[in-house]
Amino acid sequence: MSQPRPLVILLTDGTSGARTRHAFLRSPVRVGRDPANELVLASPAVSARHGIFQFDEREVRYADLGSRNGSSLDGARLAPDLATPLGPAAVLSLGPLRLEVARTEPPPEPVGASAVAPGELTALLCRLAATPPLDPAAVAAVARPGLAIGRFELTRELGRGGFGVVWEARDRQLGRRVALKVMRPGLAAASLGEGWLQREAEAVAALGHPNIVSLHDVGTWEGGAYLIMELLRGEPLEARLARGPLPLAEALAVAIDVARALAHAHAAGVVHRDLKPSNVFLVEDGYAKVLDFGLAHVFGGEQAVAGGTPRYMAPEQRRGDPPTPRADVYSAALVLHETLLGLGGGEAARAPGPYPGAPPALPALLARARSEDPAARPADGRAWLEALLPLQREAWRGLAPA
Repeated sequence: MSQPRPLVILLTDGTSGARTRHAFLRSPVRVGRDPANELVLASPAVSARHGIFQFDEREVRYADLGSRNGSSLDGARLAPDLATPLGPAAVLSLGPLRLEVARTEPPPEPVGASAVAPGELTALLCRLAATPPLDPAAVAAVARPGLAIGRFELTRELGRGGFGVVWEARDRQLGRRVALKVMRPGLAAASLGEGWLQREAEAVAALGHPNIVSLHDVGTWEGGAYLIMELLRGEPLEARLARGPLPLAEALAVAIDVARALAHAHAAGVVHRDLKPSNVFLVEDGYAKVLDFGLAHVFGGEQAVAGGTPRYMAPEQRRGDPPTPRADVYSAALVLHETLLGLGGGEAARAPGPYPGAPPALPALLARARSEDPAARPADGRAWLEALLPLQREAWRGLAPA
């Protein structure tokens, strides 16, 4: 799976002449004196929260956060809080500091970490169609620590969900730890004759993005189908929200990670269909990944084509209409709403804010994204992301005085 090109910043101190090189794999990159920034600059000309870089597969943008001394691009002063695209030879000036921005090739994949080929997932579906359904209780009874499934040895159960049981496993061939998901039976053989299912399977297998859990391998055993995915350390957003809502800056960071995942998937023609806090994983490294992309469609059979968790489903999904990217935006907005307020189920979860300390535009955006009318929402993950990014800049700008 492809990885994003890192953002490289060559920093030159005009006073001392010292030069340092910094590389970042994840967006955003916040710049300032405050130690909470990703790029900490100790110069007295730099404010505590001076500026912010945001980058994706297409471009790099920089915004000054209303700093005391401002920022200049190629000698021209930048207006505060305006995201400006940076070209390949762009030079930013923050007082005596010069920041030259470039992109490099992505780091090589670790040995053995290549993703499953799209055609393999389609072939797995065909094998499943010829496999008689198994009793889920019997499958659960067979799976145990020490059991070998192919080259993978189960070590401990991590959790259970709508699609099956997730185990931590050891890849005896490559010597790495992975997550092995034993899928619940229930795929309808008749569904495989329809071209959309095979196209969906191949699209899901081809997804590759830092905010989407990586699918390494697929296979079948006597207990049915299994998926091999990267092993994540951290906790689901659902578990975190059980302890209360997230602060505004953290909630927006999670929402933007989810939006980046949706933007990538929607561009590939894949709709999640079941986005909810239990499918958003907060990784220990400080970012979020989306789980189970497309699995409700690929592995759920006919019943799950319009399926999902009713509490987070868009109104048109609950009516049985085919899900679209706008339905994912509805679910993502409801997840952000609950991340900010920590609300539970029922109609209260769909009530308007208030959102303490939030940028003024946030309540209107969340109301629009959770509209009953799909046409009123942002069109897809990319539009949702582009609506959230200015709010993140505004939130960071308001965290502390410059």
